[in-house]
Amino acid sequence: MQLRIGGLSPDTVNEDLMPLFTNLGVYEFVTVIRDIASGKSKGYAIVKMPGNQAAQEAIDKLSGSFVKGSRISVSQMPETIPGEMEFREWLVDNAELVLREIGLKAGQSILDFGCGPGIFTIPAAEIAGESGSVIALDVRSQPLERVREKAVNVGLDNIRTILVESPDLSTGIPKESLDVILVFDMLHSVTDSQRFFLELHRVLKKSGFLSIFPMHLGTEKLLKLVAESQLFSQRDIFSAPGYHSPSEVVNLIKFQK
Repeated sequence: MQLRIGGLSPDTVNEDLMPLFTNLGVYEFVTVIRDIASGKSKGYAIVKMPGNQAAQEAIDKLSGSFVKGSRISVSQMPETIPGEMEFREWLVDNAELVLREIGLKAGQSILDFGCGPGIFTIPAAEIAGESGSVIALDVRSQPLERVREKAVNVGLDNIRTILVESPDLSTGIPKESLDVILVFDMLHSVTDSQRFFLELHRVLKKSGFLSIFPMHLGTEKLLKLVAESQLFSQRDIFSAPGYHSPSEVVNLIKFQK
């Protein structure tokens, strides 16, 4: 099981946390997550425990304790691939830059599939401008409410939200109506990737592109799924300058026979 240790002071290093988990038994790794560019701590760490019982003991005994004068929180989190969390943090910090670099432009019709709280929805809408539009889609209503609130707060009226309740993830979006589809940090939750790719292929224009950040899966596994689908081909791969992540932003176009 993987744990997130939050509330760390800026000067906390791996060695400060190791004794906490050594006292509880075996752990696989402890890593303070740092900014790729500056090397500064992002205020939390990831710890991999060998089993659920040990992880739960860590949550029970360490939550609310102090490390270097700061009260920490300990909670379960989805498994990640070493190195990808740092890249995800970089993507979040540089969302607008990344979206422009991969090809978002004014006037485009954009879908943010699995938008969450709108980390990429808002900058995508700012790029699309008044002549463009963004659909924020999620399977949960609460994140969509947050997207709508954020849009109002920053004065954006080119975002509409869609709540998908169908198990096959059908969107109801018209055929070949989208210029760009963003699938950032959500593909790991899709149970039927072939059906999912079919729906994305249906709604994407022939001239459009699909951009995927395969958090929790990795670039290699994503490219295998794409090849198996026979629906898309690789356009290019985007990553942080000078940094190699096991999960990168993979940009795809419709497969041309």
